[in-house]
Amino acid sequence: MNNFNSRLLVGTAYVVVTIGALLLNLISAGVYIWLIQVFCLYEFYKITIKPKSVSSLIFPLIIGSFVFFLTYVNQDSLINMKILLWYLIPLLVLFLNYLIYYKSDNYLGDAGQMVFGWLYISVPLAFLLRIGNMTFSEGVTELLPYEGFQILLVFILIWANDSFAYLVGRKFGKTKLAPILSPKKSVEGFIGGVVFSVLFAIVLHYFFPFIDLIHYVALAFICSVIGTMGDLFESKIKRHLGIKDSGTALGGHGGFLDRMDSIILASPACFYYLYHFTVV
Repeated sequence: MNNFNSRLLVGTAYVVVTIGALLLNLISAGVYIWLIQVFCLYEFYKITIKPKSVSSLIFPLIIGSFVFFLTYVNQDSLINMKILLWYLIPLLVLFLNYLIYYKSDNYLGDAGQMVFGWLYISVPLAFLLRIGNMTFSEGVTELLPYEGFQILLVFILIWANDSFAYLVGRKFGKTKLAPILSPKKSVEGFIGGVVFSVLFAIVLHYFFPFIDLIHYVALAFICSVIGTMGDLFESKIKRHLGIKDSGTALGGHGGFLDRMDSIILASPACFYYLYHFTVV
């Protein structure tokens, strides 16, 4: 099987599994996004900490899962910045206890990478899952009936932006957007990605008008702009580490972190936009 067919097969499977898991119910969506969080966190630690054994990452991954779950169920506390007594202090105690026995040639650096991984990956993906529990008539004071399309919308807008940014950039791209970090990205491609993401948002609003059209368009802009920043941010990390991909789990598509970099940064931005501008 050639590289193009392999990329097509993996890409199609990724889209189908994502749609199925998100639309089925809250449990399937929660397990799916949690697993993505674990895989992304594992790849991040593998390229930054470079552990001598996989077993040394088990505890940081477990704490990351706690951060993911507790962020998800305490979203309102996060909004009000009242999270210390709920879980930050217990997690800190566990983490410090772990570090007492952790052996490394770069002790402080590894500890910082572990914490950064939770903030960079676990927390944003918890925001992504919580978007499925938002209601647009009663507020978000508690976990509400699950609507998978609300999460899927973020994926679709990111996919639209990425796909058309690539196609437009390949055809018309002349001005480099970030020549050092991502030589193939162009200003023309970036604009094309934004435009087509907005067009997708307009079409989707016609079929699923759970929020006003202006909010669909705003989410398209957020996904395009913040998503591109997420892509460039991960490129910056990889450039610093001297690697091309975060992993090889998805074949020609790289690793899970490579596929989720845009969504990771766009998710909390989408959540807070929806919370502050659409929930009544």
